Amino acid sequence: MRRRSRLVLAALGLGLAGLLAGCGIQAAAPPAEQPTVSAPPLTAVSPDVPQAVRVRVRATATSSFGRRARELTVRVRNVSCEGVAIGSGFAISHDLLVTNRHVVAGAAVLEVSTWDGHSLDVSGAEVGVLGDLGVVVVKGRLPVVGSFGKPPLPGEPVTVAGYPLAGKLTLSQGTVIDRVDGRPFGIPGQVLRLSARVEHGNSGGPVLDRYGKVVGVVYAIEVATGFGLAIPVDTLRSLARTGGFEAVPPCGSG
Repeated sequence: MRRRSRLVLAALGLGLAGLLAGCGIQAAAPPAEQPTVSAPPLTAVSPDVPQAVRVRVRATATSSFGRRARELTVRVRNVSCEGVAIGSGFAISHDLLVTNRHVVAGAAVLEVSTWDGHSLDVSGAEVGVLGDLGVVVVKGRLPVVGSFGKPPLPGEPVTVAGYPLAGKLTLSQGTVIDRVDGRPFGIPGQVLRLSARVEHGNSGGPVLDRYGKVVGVVYAIEVATGFGLAIPVDTLRSLARTGGFEAVPPCGSG
């Protein structure tokens, strides 16, 4: 299992050792109609920041960017003792994906599926000790692996990929509003605030730069402004390096 951890951290560009063990999660079962739950909205840091224009577009087969985004991004469904949580994730190797802690916490069964409905069995998962991060190991092969870009600056264009409301894959375009202290949001380091539309179900999905490289991980919505919140790629690496990963919290522990 220590070899698996080196693969996880190497995929994040860290090359550090740790532990990624199976957590007793069952293989994915066929989806059933269930109510959805997700992480609660968070409190605003700067409510006086004006709203930016948002454009929501659908990924299409005619766009090379859209094709890569849809093959990189997966749907994650967590069946737990508290109900069903929905989210997104993205591949960092052909059998590993990154998502949010709150997407996989308390899982009795984790289900992962691709944009075209292909299901992948889950063999293990862990969550970040610090920050809202999770890593899931799947059986089979994820079609496209993400590459990491440079940390984005305010004003730079970004695209959020994910499965809002457990629906179809959606790309939401916007810009980086700013980088703010993540501690009021429960995240060490900084977080990105984005004008791109973020909804329940986008949690754990990638934030992509203009070249299709991953520059952040979506995890919440700022209530006062409606801005999306994302863990930037540099904070993601720092959290993995300093905090490590631990077993998925059992049902009822959050």
